[in-house]
Amino acid sequence: MEIIPAIDIRKGKCVRLYQGDYRQQIIYDEKPIAVALKWRSQGTRWIHIADLDGAAAGKPENIDLVEGIIKESGLSIEFGGGVRQEDMVEELLQKGIKRIILSTSAVENPELVKKLCSRFGEAIVVSLDARDGKVCIHGWQKDTMVDVLQLGRDMVNIGVRRFIFTDIRRDGTLTEPNFDMVGRLVSGVNVPVIAAGGISKLEHLKRLKQLGVGGAIIGKALYTGDIDLGEAIALLRHREAQQYRNSL
Repeated sequence: MEIIPAIDIRKGKCVRLYQGDYRQQIIYDEKPIAVALKWRSQGTRWIHIADLDGAAAGKPENIDLVEGIIKESGLSIEFGGGVRQEDMVEELLQKGIKRIILSTSAVENPELVKKLCSRFGEAIVVSLDARDGKVCIHGWQKDTMVDVLQLGRDMVNIGVRRFIFTDIRRDGTLTEPNFDMVGRLVSGVNVPVIAAGGISKLEHLKRLKQLGVGGAIIGKALYTGDIDLGEAIALLRHREAQQYRNSL
């Protein structure tokens, strides 16, 4: 299971929102590149970057900053926020981004998602962002009646090979993940699921690993100090090494 720290960018700054509400924002750092370097020093291999301006505008707004993070840190980047066109996906991959996260397109343009999966394979990730089990789109600002588990199954049928699941009501709350829905998704889609939203304790990471998730995105808990990234990564890698030895 990969531990993936989150950097949410708005107006060039590293911020966190509460339950996706743009009106409830805390600025944690003026320099996202410095944040990425900090997470790298603590052992991460991946960074999850959300372009909040892009999600609201319908097109990425902080690409230059993301390029700077790639150049300075050398980390693998998964990026989302307003990516809704094929040529933009191609451009972002050429800039060195490893995974492109789609959300709104999964609901509004599944044919595009199918085409992109055919072209780019595992570089395409669909983010299932849900409030009370129903998918939200356009930067979480628009509700739908689309069932999150059904959308996941539909996306697998058109070629999606990895998901991110975020329970919006848990995001930024430092409560706990929606373990029930995470477990249902892991068993229901049968492809890797990265969990996000509400992760605030090492025990949460242990339980997510037991559920079989492929990764865990940690945001606010890193910035508040509720979770130490280096400790979390070391713990998970130690447990994985121990399990491997026990299997020999």
